[in-house]
Amino acid sequence: MKLYLRKSFFPLLLLFMVSCDSNRWEVDTEKITIQQQTTRFEFDLFQKAEGGISDAEITELRSIHPKFYPLFVEGVMSFGPVNDPNTVEVLNQFSQNKDLQDLYKKVASSFPLGSLSSEFEQLKTAFKRYHYYFPNRVVPEVYTMIAAFNYATVADDSLLAIGLDTYLGGDYEVYAQIGIPQYKFKNFEKEYIVTDAMKAWLLTEFETEGSQNLLSQMIFHGKSIYLLEAFVPSAKEYLFFNYKAEELIWCEENRGPIWFHFVDMELLFTTEVHQIRKYMGDAPFVAGFPEGSPGRVGQWVGYEIVKAFMNNNKDVSLEDLMNLKDANKILRKSNYKPKR
Repeated sequence: MKLYLRKSFFPLLLLFMVSCDSNRWEVDTEKITIQQQTTRFEFDLFQKAEGGISDAEITELRSIHPKFYPLFVEGVMSFGPVNDPNTVEVLNQFSQNKDLQDLYKKVASSFPLGSLSSEFEQLKTAFKRYHYYFPNRVVPEVYTMIAAFNYATVADDSLLAIGLDTYLGGDYEVYAQIGIPQYKFKNFEKEYIVTDAMKAWLLTEFETEGSQNLLSQMIFHGKSIYLLEAFVPSAKEYLFFNYKAEELIWCEENRGPIWFHFVDMELLFTTEVHQIRKYMGDAPFVAGFPEGSPGRVGQWVGYEIVKAFMNNNKDVSLEDLMNLKDANKILRKSNYKPKR
């Protein structure tokens, strides 16, 4: 079983621009048929929780959601084995906790039933493109949930789940109250839901192999973002990187200095974990870069390299790209050479 969990910050309970390049990967999605169910699991769970969840209601939940219920209970929330009676008690405590009940009410008012039809349709269209180029891969069912700020997205073998409690808007006061750093608030907006969910699935489907240096990590994430752009071409480009518009503009305006920082400091082939985290991970800024630098700069550079590679090698398909594991070869054949 594969499981991708995009971690939010806090543990349990406590460019206004679209890419200017034409999308060479566009297909007629009206002619593509896929089967993809969408389910609002948080409503099923918390509506049953009023007055406590009975054994019969647990049985019903498990019957209605035979794949997602164990994923939620065991994988997302770590309540315990689904067949353990103690697990049911933990689930009851979770769903009846006053803070969680208040959180459910906030989610239900922010995203009432039917309000995510546009996002679900965008995801379905993205998965049609995905299915067209990767017909042998699974198209997941889509669930929404409340995960007590633990996870924004979860991807399993055939399931893709979205933690709506992490998309309540940067001004939702609880985020600050539980200690989430302010620089993360920008990613808690509704506009990030579709790209975050699709990215989570792609990162699961195309996993890294073995020990990775910084360049390999950059290229891996660059590939995923390149696919994301191909499958969600109407999205604003900054969403692909979990940036604000001005953060993407900063990267584009500092393309040369960013690249030569990696080259001059001989960082591309480092395997030092702290260095990889520094340039690939989420952060308010990157130490050593000028003011205004966002985190994840390494992911942005990786995307730039992959995009240059694909522009210079028109015969390479998306499947070829994902099968090409040699990051050095991709860099060489990209001819990626920003001006200093």
